[in-house]
Amino acid sequence: MRWPSRWPSIALDSGLTVRVAGHMPDLPAPVAAEVEAIWRERQAANPALFNGRVFTADRITTRGIVGHWTTYHRVLAQMTRPTLYPALRLKPLAVTGILHTPDGIVLGRRAPHSTYLAGWWQTPPAGSVESRHGENKVDLTAQILAEAQEELGLAPDMLTVAGPVRATRHPATRIVDIGIRLDTALPFDRVLQGWHAGGNDEYDRLAIVKPNQNPEDVVGPHILPGTREYLDVDRRS
Repeated sequence: MRWPSRWPSIALDSGLTVRVAGHMPDLPAPVAAEVEAIWRERQAANPALFNGRVFTADRITTRGIVGHWTTYHRVLAQMTRPTLYPALRLKPLAVTGILHTPDGIVLGRRAPHSTYLAGWWQTPPAGSVESRHGENKVDLTAQILAEAQEELGLAPDMLTVAGPVRATRHPATRIVDIGIRLDTALPFDRVLQGWHAGGNDEYDRLAIVKPNQNPEDVVGPHILPGTREYLDVDRRS
């Protein structure tokens, strides 16, 4: 899969706010039918897929994001078939941790079975901004801590959330990743232990990029452009 070497991005204020405004619009019947057909096909291949509520951005600025809740099956349809964007107009929001350890920054390779970006390296944890317990408000700190617990087995008290750094947008799927700096006092070998003991299988490898190391020298060329952007910004900070 080939993309531009740089994805659209915007710097974010550390006090970024996210506000829910508006409701999920109805779809024209032919578009709704196409979305349902894609969902049935993808769910047949992966019965574990769940059609939950996920947040999509309508407006993004340095200081704030405004959007509404939609359904995962609409998001998955646009991910599967990006030509649906003019009809769906989704910019699904996701959180991506930039995890700093005393040894360096952690990278993870998405497992071959991943629904999204399988085989690519990124900064973990990462996941859609979703309504996990029926809540209507969006709390990015709670979202990234939940992802860290699920994917890496790292409890909230092991992490400090420094706040959002930058938003990057996938040019095809339109998914917007909110890069959030995380800090832990755990050395990388302890992070690995936590991942093996309590993380899920979203990633099949973790690696550490030490200060002044070139990430390509550590994991090779298959690093997401958005991740490269986060690493570049981190080096300049």
